[in-house]
Amino acid sequence: MKLFLLFSQYSKRWPAGCLLLFVMACSTPPKKSPVVYPPGYLARSFEKIKQVKKMVHSGDIIFRNGMDDVSQAARSMNRTDTSYSHCGILLLEQDSVWIYHALGGSYNPGMKLLREPIDSFCNPRDNNAFGIYRYQLDSLQMQVLQETVHRHFMNGLKFDMFFNFDTDGEMYCSEFVFKSLNRSLNGQLSKYLRLDTIPFGVTTDDIFLNPACKLVKKEKFGL
Repeated sequence: MKLFLLFSQYSKRWPAGCLLLFVMACSTPPKKSPVVYPPGYLARSFEKIKQVKKMVHSGDIIFRNGMDDVSQAARSMNRTDTSYSHCGILLLEQDSVWIYHALGGSYNPGMKLLREPIDSFCNPRDNNAFGIYRYQLDSLQMQVLQETVHRHFMNGLKFDMFFNFDTDGEMYCSEFVFKSLNRSLNGQLSKYLRLDTIPFGVTTDDIFLNPACKLVKKEKFGL
């Protein structure tokens, strides 16, 4: 009953795309037929990821575009640019590139903030594009960002299935990225929040279209 009441409350606030994403994220993904990739597709795609590893810095923001129905619904939530469906924060740890990102539903039953290698995050079996973007952070800002991300990870930050930007106990993907960055920048990004429109708060493209955000590299698989 509590879940129903919460869903009813937020269904009045969010557009159809969000509701579709909620329903699909809670459902079990249908079984897929085996995918036959073009010759050399996976090798070329993973090579692109390998080359990007040489360009990244800790604190970079990474975006990907999934090929499933949930990703399509997520893209519909963007305000302007539908290039990407999901995002996370990149940190260099022990000579490896790790992505911290908030994901929910049947794709992450534990609902806790994920930490996974960039090869897994950008897996060309599930995604057809990714992009790396950068906000200029000084050493102190970078330290605050790392501490914020690690604290959320250690505390098991849960994914917010209701996309409620007003709460900090649970967060959806772009909310986690935005709030972590904004804390490191001492609130400088707050002026870009959209609190008078739907979607309420921040969308994926709000982050990479921000004037303070610079493109490092974007790639499409299969090209």
